[in-house]
Amino acid sequence: MTAPVLTEDDREAAYLLGEELIPAQGDDLSADQAGVSAEFLDRVLSLRPDLVVAFRDLLRRSRDHEPREFCDHLMAAEPAAFQLLTFVLAGAYLMSPRVRSRLYYRGQIGEPQLGEPQPEYAETGLLRVVRDRGPSYRPTPD
Repeated sequence: MTAPVLTEDDREAAYLLGEELIPAQGDDLSADQAGVSAEFLDRVLSLRPDLVVAFRDLLRRSRDHEPREFCDHLMAAEPAAFQLLTFVLAGAYLMSPRVRSRLYYRGQIGEPQLGEPQPEYAETGLLRVVRDRGPSYRPTPD
């Protein structure tokens, strides 16, 4: 087993931000109740080691601010950083079996394939209309 990537200070910061962004609501679990900072952040970061440095930097920066203030700042001034924060926290939240159970999400289930040609991809299949139409686009407004 590899050593944890997050320090206790990182986990505390992640706990505070997680509770701000994913609070308990009705029967829905909060980030803490789902085990985000205690367990599932490690899984996300082990799957996405490319995010560790930037995520830890956000956690370090958040320690000098109230969680709501920090999140509002990121959302307004640093949208890419806010996206990273929410991507990692939400990913960790959705890894919790308790959350997945409440969402009735069993994960991705493979469908057996018989190896037969798919009719929608045949020349005369459902995509024929799209192919016949040719490329199209709408100009974006200035």
